[in-house]
Amino acid sequence: MPQTDMQRSRRGGGTAQPTNAPPIPSQTELQTEDHVYGLVSVLYHALQGAETYERYIDDAEQAGDDELVRFFEQCRDQENDRAQRAKRLLVARVDESLDEEDDEENEDEEER
Repeated sequence: MPQTDMQRSRRGGGTAQPTNAPPIPSQTELQTEDHVYGLVSVLYHALQGAETYERYIDDAEQAGDDELVRFFEQCRDQENDRAQRAKRLLVARVDESLDEEDDEENEDEEER
């Protein structure tokens, strides 16, 4: 999966920041970004894997190999379970992030 500009620059492979670019995120923001990126990556790859196993299942069915059909179905189901878990974790992290942003906005409004 391609890296974001933020991830490339953190690892020393990025380009110089243009003068009109937004401020560089804090280390805390970068860590959150890495966690979210990891979950999105796991979700993507699990879904890709499940789709690939579908083709293997079709091939095994055409070959009349019931043992392989069951094996590939188990593999597909594990990938789907992994994708669902990653999705739940991602939603929870995004919800937390949105709640924190709302709290910060409310604090800013109270200070005014």
